[in-house]
Amino acid sequence: MKFYIKLFVISLVSFALLFAGVWNFFIKSADIDETLMAMPDTEPSYTLPGEEVSNEEVVDLEDQTESEEVVRSALEILVDSSDRVNFVVFAHDGSRADTIMFASFDPTDQLLDVVSIPRDTYWLVDGYTERADHKKINAVYGHGGEKGGSKGLKQEIANMFKVPVHYYVKFDYNGAAAVVDALGGIEINVPFDMKYDDIYAEPELHIDIKEGKQILDGKNAVDYLRWRQNNDDISSAGDLPRIDRMQAFIKEALRKSISLKLPNVVNTGIKYVQTDIAANLAVSYADDAIGISIGNIEMHDLPGEAPPKSSYFIGDPSEIEKLLIEIYSKGQ
Repeated sequence: MKFYIKLFVISLVSFALLFAGVWNFFIKSADIDETLMAMPDTEPSYTLPGEEVSNEEVVDLEDQTESEEVVRSALEILVDSSDRVNFVVFAHDGSRADTIMFASFDPTDQLLDVVSIPRDTYWLVDGYTERADHKKINAVYGHGGEKGGSKGLKQEIANMFKVPVHYYVKFDYNGAAAVVDALGGIEINVPFDMKYDDIYAEPELHIDIKEGKQILDGKNAVDYLRWRQNNDDISSAGDLPRIDRMQAFIKEALRKSISLKLPNVVNTGIKYVQTDIAANLAVSYADDAIGISIGNIEMHDLPGEAPPKSSYFIGDPSEIEKLLIEIYSKGQ
């Protein structure tokens, strides 16, 4: 496994400072470790709130005769013929995941697609269906044993998207702040005053950012991305507006990171990354990524909706599959 994959990971972690141009060489010069890959379950337990679990018969492929043809979906066929490499990238806030993204890279055509996943997305995991706050994708990280942690989250994202997820990348907010500072801050037009205090958070969370165009340093940038609502106003609450802000922030960070600052970004961010990708550390190779194009990077929202008066975001399985077919069809 080459350092180049590590370089990509750092760039993903640095607020998804996602670059595609050099990846044709990066991935082709590395071998995928299939022992680490999370394969989607054939029958994922995805039920909507209030629905009963389906009791439809599951066909055992081993019981089929040789004359019977196994019908594969269009997505399965595309996955089999693709060399895309998929990551789940996330931060964590204590026992819960946050800022969850699915990133899929096509090394042949140098295409990168990133899907933002609302942390309140409704998702069931066997053994964790009694409590309402356990029925969200962000809660998977805090589950016990193999069903939790980074590996558990990687498996459930594979189940949700019905495609393999090869690796996970976990970062913390201290690293994100340090990377923004390494970039010299990020210019953002803050749409309104953001004021929020949570004395029960560990550590305590205090957000105070004024409206208007300004250069946010590391701390304020992280606060800007974490903000969900003001203490005295819930009109803008929720994870969806937060995802929109995050994607706008990523685009601005991309423009600034793909410059002579990239080696400094990698040097700064690498110490804050945890991943199951094996790599040799050689930050000097960051120079090879300077000046690449970002035109082949596309951001997506997870298909679905947030019903009124619900604390859940409800993903749409058929639309999610359509999105993955669209992603995997690129370059075909």
